[in-house]
Amino acid sequence: IMPRAVEQLCREGFARWDIVRICAEPYRGNTASRRVLEKAGFALEGVMRSGIWKNGRLRDYCMYALLRPETQ
Repeated sequence: IMPRAVEQLCREGFARWDIVRICAEPYRGNTASRRVLEKAGFALEGVMRSGIWKNGRLRDYCMYALLRPETQ
């Protein structure tokens, strides 16, 4: 259900606004969110090692992006 919901929201965003890309930044260990993004067509662009500080420690996060269909 979640990948379809993300796909629909992204289609709506591209239709409403003049944007070229939609980004998401889940934590590296959040495999469920990463899988949803990948199923919805997002591409992993990189892993930001020690890129965020949370609860007293550095954590890695991933950069995902979905490009407007006609720009791909």
